[in-house]
Formats: sequence, structure tokens, C-alpha cells
Amino acid sequence: MEAEGRRGGAVSLYTQVGGESGIAAVVDDFYARVTADDLLGAWFGKADGESLRRHLRDYLAVALGGPEAYSGRSMRTAHAGLKITGEAFDGVLDRLADSLTAAGVDAALTVRVLRVIATLRPVVVQVPGV
Repeated sequence: MEAEGRRGGAVSLYTQVGGESGIAAVVDDFYARVTADDLLGAWFGKADGESLRRHLRDYLAVALGGPEAYSGRSMRTAHAGLKITGEAFDGVLDRLADSLTAAGVDAALTVRVLRVIATLRPVVVQVPGV
């Protein structure tokens, strides 16, 4: 039987970040950072905070190899019409890195997590040159 958090013998990023409680801590810290950010607050400050945090937890859990199922809208649909810039996307990655670091995630693992999330750039960024 395969151990929880393992796929193909390797420990998932989800498990390495701390599983459900680790993801929840990262998301709560991340949400506080992006809503307080001068640039990102324009996008995140308008959203229903609890709903957004729930979707972020669910998405990150799945994206990092956890057992949860993501049932939210597609990333393209969820971000359609928001006119998200490349600068804003980079800011999200920076705030996520800050939150991972604050949660005690080491630098090498943080880079691996950010690489996974960076794959969303083509479906999230709608104003790439800004």
C-alpha cells in the first residue's frame, strides 16, 4: 500500500509543505500579504476572503500532489476578464514565496513549489507586457 502523500515512491510537495495544515497556514499568510499589497490588493481585496482562501487551499493541495479534489472553476475561467498583468503574477509568486518561507519551508522546496504555480502564467496573465 502506498503511503499517504507519496506518488511513485516520492514524497509529494504537498506532504513536504506540511499537508493540509501546512497548506492552510501558507494560504492564510499569503491572503494577508496579497490583500495588504499595494498592487495585488486591487485584485484580492475585492474577493470574498473565506471563499477565496478555501479555493486557494483546495487548488494548492491538488497542484502539490495532495489527496484533495479541486472542484472550483478552471484557472482560465476564474481569472477571465480580471486583466491580470505579468507584474501582478510575479507579485503573487513573490508573496507566495514569502508565505512559504514564513511557514518554515526551505528555499529549495519553495523554488519547486513556485515552479508548479508558475505553470499557470499562460492561463492567468491577460496583460503580459505590463
